[in-house]
Amino acid sequence: MYAYRKSMPRLNKHLDDKWVKHCQRLHKQRLKQMKPAIDNKPPPKFVHLAQNLKKQQMDEERYSQIERDNYLLLDKMSYIMTHPQLLDEKYMGPPVTYGKSLNKEYRKRELMRITEENLQILRRIQHKEPYYSHLDWEEQAARDEEYLRNCAEYPLMLPTTRGTKTMRQSQGYSEAPSFAVQPTPAPPHVRHKSAGKGVAVTSQHE
Repeated sequence: MYAYRKSMPRLNKHLDDKWVKHCQRLHKQRLKQMKPAIDNKPPPKFVHLAQNLKKQQMDEERYSQIERDNYLLLDKMSYIMTHPQLLDEKYMGPPVTYGKSLNKEYRKRELMRITEENLQILRRIQHKEPYYSHLDWEEQAARDEEYLRNCAEYPLMLPTTRGTKTMRQSQGYSEAPSFAVQPTPAPPHVRHKSAGKGVAVTSQHE
C-alpha cells in the first residue's frame, strides 16, 4: 500500500496522507451502506408441511409396538427368574472343553524377546546426544533478525517462539503489536552524486 505511494511524486506528503485516509473512510462507509442484491431470506413455511399428521401417526404406532415388545420381554425374564428348574443341568448339554494351544510358550518367548529389544532401542535413543544444537539455531535466528531490522524501513512482525522471545527480551528488543503496524514517516528525499568510484549522499535540506 505504501510502496506505490512513495514511488509517486507528491507536493505535500501530509496532505496526501490526509486525502488517502479520507478516501478510505468514504470507501468503508459505502461498504457498510451496501445492500445485498440477492434475497437470502428463508422461504415461507406452509402449515400442511409443518404438521405432518401421517408421520405422527406412524411414530405413535411404532412407539406402541416397542412398548408391547418390552412388556413381553420383561414378562419372560420374570418367569425365568421365578422358575430356576429351567436352568437345570439336564436341560443343558455337556460342558465344552477347549484344547490348549501348542505354541503358547513360543508366543510368550517371542513377546518377551520383542519387548526386551524395544527397551534396548529406547535406552539407546534416550542416551544418544543430539546432532543439532538448538542453542546454535537460536543464535543464528537472532542474528538473522538483526540483519532484517537493519535492512527494513518499517517495524517487522516476526513470529515469536519460546526461544526467540527469551533472546529478544535479553537483548532489549521491543516487539511490535500483532494487530497493527503503524507506518513511520518516509525519509527525506536523497540525492546521489557520483564522484569517481565513490558515491556521495546529500540531503535535500542542504
